[in-house]
Amino acid sequence: MMGKHPQTSKKQQISLKAVSVALLLGFTGTFLSACSFKPLYGTTATNAQLQETLKSVSIPEVPGRIGQVVRNELIFRFTGGGHAAAPQYKLTLAVKESVKSQFVRRDGDSEGQFLELNTSFKLYRMDDDKLPILEGVSFAKAAFNDNTSIYSNVRSRRNAEDRAAKTTAEDLQVRISAFLSGNS
Repeated sequence: MMGKHPQTSKKQQISLKAVSVALLLGFTGTFLSACSFKPLYGTTATNAQLQETLKSVSIPEVPGRIGQVVRNELIFRFTGGGHAAAPQYKLTLAVKESVKSQFVRRDGDSEGQFLELNTSFKLYRMDDDKLPILEGVSFAKAAFNDNTSIYSNVRSRRNAEDRAAKTTAEDLQVRISAFLSGNS
C-alpha cells in the first residue's frame, strides 16, 4: 500500500504543475495584451509617420558650446540631415554642466575627472506654448583624464563634452519619440 501513494502524489504534482503553467500563461497573455505594445518608428496615434512628426520639432538656440552640440545632434537625429518640416512642436533645453575630480592622489592632484551634464527639457505644441506636453531631465556622464599637456587636457575635456552631449541627444530622441508615437 505504501508503494501506491507516491505514484498518486506524482500524478497530482504533475497535474498541479500543468494547471499552474496554464494559469501563468493565461495571466501573461492577458497582461501583455493590455500593454498595447506599438513599434516606436511606425505610425503615430494620428496615423502620421513618426519620422515626419519628429521633423516638425523646432529647437531654439541653446546657450553655450555643449548646449549647441546637444541641439545640433537633436536636429540631425530628428531630420536625418534633411530639411525640417513646418514646426508643430517646440523643444526648449536648459543645459548645465559640472566637473568632478576622480582618482585623487595623495598629493591632492587628480588623475581624471567626470563631466556631468544635466539637461532639462520641455516640449510644447506650437499652438499652446504656455503648458508643456512633456517635460523632464536627462543626465549624462563622461570621464576624461588630466595630463601634463594643456592641449591634451583641453582636447580630452572637449571630447568628454561631445560624448555627453551625444548621450543626452540619444536619450532625448528616444523619450520624445516614445511620447510622440502615442500622443501626436
